Amino acid sequence: MPNHRYLTDEELMLLHEICRQDGPDVQLSLPLIMDANIVPLLDQASALELKLELGEIKLSFPVALKHPVASQEQAELSSPSIITNGGHPRAWRLPNPQCLQLSHPGGRPLAAEIKDLSTNGMKLVSRRSLFGQRQHKKVLLKLRQDQELTLTLRLVRQHKGPQFWLTAVQFELSTADCRTLSDFVFRGFLEQMCKRQET
Repeated sequence: MPNHRYLTDEELMLLHEICRQDGPDVQLSLPLIMDANIVPLLDQASALELKLELGEIKLSFPVALKHPVASQEQAELSSPSIITNGGHPRAWRLPNPQCLQLSHPGGRPLAAEIKDLSTNGMKLVSRRSLFGQRQHKKVLLKLRQDQELTLTLRLVRQHKGPQFWLTAVQFELSTADCRTLSDFVFRGFLEQMCKRQET
């Protein structure tokens, strides 16, 4: 049985190797040395990604290039996608995310706790039902002090337990917002992974 809820042992070991570092920051970056003839092509490219394949494990890292200087450039890797054998990416999941705030569009806090977060959905725990007749709800998700995403939550299912409601929702994001959330979820996942290693 795998040691992690969402990754195989091989995928987890691979991430340990890629993301292993001495500092507390989980920024992933690498220097790229490019032929001068390639630089104009990259200026016209709509996207750039680094693909890593080790056997059946496939990771795809979107790459952001920063300030080209001649044929050398610093590149920052965004959170990777894990590609399954069927060619479909799996969403990263962050169990029990910390320091997140959910609120109504007017700013009033939403009386719910996020138990599980991914780039296209979440599981919420609340004392009351979050959905009545309407199956959609607009909320604001504050990731950090300067990052706030507007989400339209769509009810997938809800269940009333002895004390709490457990609600699963889905949402769709623009490409930019999806990358922001994916980066937050992945970095939170790495931080949890590092803390588990320390203990």
